[in-house]
Amino acid sequence: MVSHTQPEHFILVVDDDAIASQRISDFIHSKGYNVIVCSDLEEGLFEITQNTVDLILINYWLKDGTALALLDKLNEEKQETPVIVMSDTKENQTVLACFRMGVLDFVVKPINVEIFWYKVECLLSRVQLQHKVEQQRIELEKMLYEKAREEHMARHLFEHLVNIDNADFDFVQTYCQASANFSGDIILNGMAPNGNFFLILADSTGHGLSAAMPIMRVASTFRAMVSKGFSLITLIYELNAKVHRENPEDRFVACIILEADFNRNKLHIWNGGMPPLYIQSNECDNLSHNAIEQFKSTNMALGILPPHTFIADVFTVDLPLNGHACLFSDGLIEQYTHEERPFGIDKLKELFINLSGGLTHYLNESMHEYCSTENIADDITICTLDFEKLSSWHQSRDVSRAQSIMDGEFHWDVSIAGPMLLSADYLSSLNQFLSIFGFATHFCQRVFTVVAELFSNAIDHGVLKLDSRLKNDPEGFELYHSIRESFADRLTLNDWVKVSIIWCSSQNELHISVSDSGKGFAGDENIIADIPQLSGRGLSLVKTLSKTYELVPPGNITKVIME
Repeated sequence: MVSHTQPEHFILVVDDDAIASQRISDFIHSKGYNVIVCSDLEEGLFEITQNTVDLILINYWLKDGTALALLDKLNEEKQETPVIVMSDTKENQTVLACFRMGVLDFVVKPINVEIFWYKVECLLSRVQLQHKVEQQRIELEKMLYEKAREEHMARHLFEHLVNIDNADFDFVQTYCQASANFSGDIILNGMAPNGNFFLILADSTGHGLSAAMPIMRVASTFRAMVSKGFSLITLIYELNAKVHRENPEDRFVACIILEADFNRNKLHIWNGGMPPLYIQSNECDNLSHNAIEQFKSTNMALGILPPHTFIADVFTVDLPLNGHACLFSDGLIEQYTHEERPFGIDKLKELFINLSGGLTHYLNESMHEYCSTENIADDITICTLDFEKLSSWHQSRDVSRAQSIMDGEFHWDVSIAGPMLLSADYLSSLNQFLSIFGFATHFCQRVFTVVAELFSNAIDHGVLKLDSRLKNDPEGFELYHSIRESFADRLTLNDWVKVSIIWCSSQNELHISVSDSGKGFAGDENIIADIPQLSGRGLSLVKTLSKTYELVPPGNITKVIME
């Protein structure tokens, strides 16, 4: 068994006067303390190395030197054991020399033991307090070190979880400066199965870890829903519901979300509680030559309103072929500069106009000229999007794979019935399936869009028999989706939609068939003729992307050929 007993503590008396040292030793013993008595410096120095000495009481004149020699040795070895010097005389130079060497007290013989012990107790209390403070300092440093290690690990894990699958594109440039170990700002991007590009800048309330936790939820939801092909509107509503449900009432997340819709050549913009988005372009129809268009927030930040009262207002403009967009949180514009005034939104706008895509590089190089990066009050995040590079990236994706020749045939069939119709996610697997066979990304995106539209039409107009003319105004749109959701509990296994996809390499064609359990439109040729209007712009897009389109009577089977 290992002994954990504490080492004995001693008071060391160094004096060649045997009678005086014995008298002091006996008195110290009577007070319950251990004593070591030595008659010269050499013996005293040896005992110091062998025992735990709390106090040294030494006569100034000894046969092998003076107390100054012992003091010099203690200072050399950086030992802080308190020392009291005794002497028969009180010469000023002697006393001054002792105090200069670090002596805590100087007493003149004969010693009044009662006064002497009072001084000793004060010194011992002081020593014990110093030892306690030193031990607490060591423990505190250890705790701070462990805390720093844990924060480093947590920050590494947080950044990994937030930025997983977050691709590094040259058309997205960022400047980020956190005010604490954890940032409440994030910039994420993602590509939907139909090829659309999504970009989000989010700013959570608060600072540090409390602000970072909601960001993790936003990041995971954004990533999952974009990869599964959900629309921007659906994504926004789900983000709001998740933040509202899983965070305290005083916590919300402001954000800007952009969707570059390459199929329709549109840029969709949602701003919820953030500073304005700036777009600088001379190609967009909505913008004048070389002008700056701003899109202010027209929505509440995520998590403030409950899902049943939350409404998402999305701006849509033509997708610019050149120029830049600038997204930013309020950290920089509210940051105080060296002149003790806010950086301001006008200054940021001026820099964006003059620097465009070089804004973030400029801030990385020159931010210190405006304010101290050591004294950041709030997380600072700025992002620029280069539309010309974005367009080039989209046009050049997987060109080599688009040239590949795929011999043979395959059949891809899926049948979904019951309530699963309104919640099943099969399209992401379709996109992956086509990619495995070497189909070009832009072709996979077209197929995804076509199948998604036909599948949605089969559910809404075939199985549920909904009239999309309800969506012509905001109130009807809300009613349309309310009715759609109410049907979820009524669907049975007799309600189904089937999708069949066949690749015919000899004709270099993909044959798509979507059928449903609905009765179709038999007996009403006018309705069949109005099918494009029944499904709105979605069906028109299907016809544009397809080689042939056929609605098979009685109207519950649609066949499409793509090449």
